[in-house]
Amino acid sequence: MAWLLDDFAFLSVLLKAATLAFEAFVIGGLLYIALIAIPAGPAAQPVLSRCRSGIRRAAMMLAITELLFVAVDSAILMGTVGLSVREILRADYFLAGTGAMLASLVLFLILEGAAARIASIAKFLLFSLPFIAVLAAASVWTSHSISRLDDRLVTGLLTGLHQLAVSAWIGAMPFLLISIPAVTGRETARFMARRFSSLAMVCVAVLISAGIALSYFYVGSVPALYGTAYGFMILTKSALLLVLLALGGTNWWLVRSLDCQAWDRSGVANSKPLETSTQPLLFLRRIGEAELGIGFSIILAAASLTSQPPAIDLVEDRLTGAEIVERYHPIVPRFTTPSVDQLSPATPLEESIHSYDMSAVAKAHNQDPDIAWSEYSHHWAGLILLGIGAGAWLAARFPRFGWARHWPLGFVALAIFSFLRGDPENWPFGPISFWKSFYDPEVALHRIYDVLIASYGLFEWGVQTGRLKSRKAAYVFPVIMALGGAGLLLHTHALGNVKNELLIEMTHNTLGVLAVIAGWARFVEVRLPIGQGGRVSRIAAQVWPACLLLIGFMLLNYREA
Repeated sequence: MAWLLDDFAFLSVLLKAATLAFEAFVIGGLLYIALIAIPAGPAAQPVLSRCRSGIRRAAMMLAITELLFVAVDSAILMGTVGLSVREILRADYFLAGTGAMLASLVLFLILEGAAARIASIAKFLLFSLPFIAVLAAASVWTSHSISRLDDRLVTGLLTGLHQLAVSAWIGAMPFLLISIPAVTGRETARFMARRFSSLAMVCVAVLISAGIALSYFYVGSVPALYGTAYGFMILTKSALLLVLLALGGTNWWLVRSLDCQAWDRSGVANSKPLETSTQPLLFLRRIGEAELGIGFSIILAAASLTSQPPAIDLVEDRLTGAEIVERYHPIVPRFTTPSVDQLSPATPLEESIHSYDMSAVAKAHNQDPDIAWSEYSHHWAGLILLGIGAGAWLAARFPRFGWARHWPLGFVALAIFSFLRGDPENWPFGPISFWKSFYDPEVALHRIYDVLIASYGLFEWGVQTGRLKSRKAAYVFPVIMALGGAGLLLHTHALGNVKNELLIEMTHNTLGVLAVIAGWARFVEVRLPIGQGGRVSRIAAQVWPACLLLIGFMLLNYREA
């Protein structure tokens, strides 16, 4: 219980992100079958089977995550606020979560049977609408639109439209990706890609329009947009959305290029696998995979918004433009550190675990020597990442520089440095032993990150040097980097100083966006090798080293005061 209480914010946002993601996949899958797969005709029958199977898995995972979310929320409320079981059963989050869980279970149980016999658009829509309505209503009911007293009807409708647009675009994307290799007829694949492209364009228009309208109600002004945590998370989502639109625009162009091609002179379906027979379809699928990954990162950012009060309600402690400029103007990096004796006394492990006033603990460790130690750690990390980015760029541009291929070992050095110098309270410098330090959730999380950093560095080193021949090994580095960047969007700090906390989270959110872009750019490069991917692969090969360099420069300029 103490572990959950101490790190409840992170766990709650993570579970919320999972429910939003699986809800999008369920709703998106149902809409995909009704609006794209069924209209494609008899040639899409293999697609229907795959889609139904995917929706069933997503529905079961949604039921499980809803159950966990309700259980954790109930346990925390009963343990801290002292709510009774009767009060829990009447709470909005409990009713909404239970409703979504039951709807998901019913859908899971009947989908393969009843839905398998429905072959018309109208009938499948009638079958799907009750489940879509329950899931959408449950999600809206636990959003800011209902918790606020003003403009509930308008904001509730806008929230519902916003989430439905995400589901019909991002949630339906994996079903398009599994459909393309399932059909053998080129005309059928072209029809499905073109129809999905049109649906995505409508969803983008609804998504942006509803998002702007919600920002009017929840943010209210430009200063609130950059001066509050809620507003800056909206800016973070917008940055990722721009990248997503660029990928979507590329796929839109690919679909139009399909329309211009002579698919088959005789008009007869070609039985040759489409991935090898039609290059634009291959490009569409590979870019769509990156589009899906970045879309999931946006869902994580959206989940983070649920843990923040709307910016319009925060009229105090907003950051000003001058304060942001003051924090982020260029500085000389710090490569020396005070001695351990100059640091604040280590917080007893029992106090750090059981104390709920984390701002008091943070305040005690927010003195000048402690700040100097933290900045020193970030600046050295930035220097290492600059070396990694430079090595990756040289290895890509100048293959004759064989030594540059060893750049991934920089991540191993980064992990070792972070493990040894990241936290002066714990072993080897602090009084808390190695094993006992894992009782602190934040320390445990950072140690897990260190292991992941070293692991994917070693994997990528094996790929770069040819020691690992498996194609799957090449996916480890980009996927973990993208997931790590997405995880930074969930990272929070309790410093007892709202402005300082927001300034640090601005840095983390920016680093997260760059890491997400770098990870999925590298993923596209791996999935579309230079000789096969042409310009797309060459652009991706330049993007991710540039992102690593930018991350290095940002860490070199990191400040905490």
